[in-house]
Amino acid sequence: MIPQLGTGLAGHFDIPRAKQGGVGGVFFTVWTPCQDQLGVDVGPDYLKPDNTVRDTYESIDLIRTMIDAHDDTLKVATNAQGIRDAFREKKIAALLGMEGSHMLGGSLSTIRTLAALGVRYLTLTHVCHSPFASSAGGGAGTDGSFISPSSLSPTNGLTPIGVELVRELNRLGVMVDLSHTSDGTMSEALDVSEAPVIFSHSGARAVHHHPRNVPDHILDRMGPGKNEGIILSVLYKHFIDPNNATIPRVVDHVEYIAQRTSKKHVGLSSDFDGMSEVVEGMEDTSKWPYLVAEFIRRGWTDDEILDLTGRNLLRVMEDVEEVGKKLRSQRKPSPAIYDKRTDLPGTNWGGPHGAYLPMDVKAIVDKRAARLTDEL
Repeated sequence: MIPQLGTGLAGHFDIPRAKQGGVGGVFFTVWTPCQDQLGVDVGPDYLKPDNTVRDTYESIDLIRTMIDAHDDTLKVATNAQGIRDAFREKKIAALLGMEGSHMLGGSLSTIRTLAALGVRYLTLTHVCHSPFASSAGGGAGTDGSFISPSSLSPTNGLTPIGVELVRELNRLGVMVDLSHTSDGTMSEALDVSEAPVIFSHSGARAVHHHPRNVPDHILDRMGPGKNEGIILSVLYKHFIDPNNATIPRVVDHVEYIAQRTSKKHVGLSSDFDGMSEVVEGMEDTSKWPYLVAEFIRRGWTDDEILDLTGRNLLRVMEDVEEVGKKLRSQRKPSPAIYDKRTDLPGTNWGGPHGAYLPMDVKAIVDKRAARLTDEL
């Protein structure tokens, strides 16, 4: 896979097609499946151990290895300035985004470590609920049938630890992504966030009714003088319109969102290599000029096209970075802990064998101590 990225990969994205499509930057998505997608019972409180966190770090390691192997074309970027630097060097800026807080293992410590590794947005949910937030579910299969998350949601929105997650993302300068989330999560995240939010790949629900698209009452909370975030397009057939999945229909979504917000709050994205069926005419990353041509045909100016194809997102990234810098000067990392965890120690010091250890570790220590006492 690593060498083939430079010569030709099956799917939607590789370097030759990215160059052909005029791609200047790409978020490589860090993603591992929701465990209930794999038939694993995560339990009502999402506490059953699994390998999701390990798999997340392995995904980042693979992506960074892939980028390093093609450093003649790709350049790692972790902020807006890094994207501009790559552009000046005539390279494609390569960034990390992450889809789903189910990959955090119920811990804010994980997102702090991931941010240090370069993750620059976190989608609060994927197609499953998590300890942090409720999901919209997702489309599946060739019929685009809607799947409701199989696990029970603790709330139709953010949980208490989910509120802390949004605040911590703001402090870290990591963008809060609301694609894939339930309407309740969207609304409550907008209530909490001190920084602009993004929708990394979503359409307008008024153009095509699907739970994965953004409803009007959420769009109306974004724009000038409101949350100054951005809604980025999606190219999945069943989110655009299964009966009219065309380039003009994609532009219908973007223009509708621009009318509800402004042309400063929309941008282009895809979900390439994350979907089974694409919009006609947008079969891979080489096709971006055809989509841009439709905006030009509809009268968008050169300046508006520049905003649409990158400047709007750069502005949001810079705003999020500034908020993070300010908040880090004002508050320390959040000490909040998911209150459903059962492995945590008590709050009272209990002597050398009652230390502040996770309860499962403490049980082993106590057992060994008792055996050692018997032997003595």
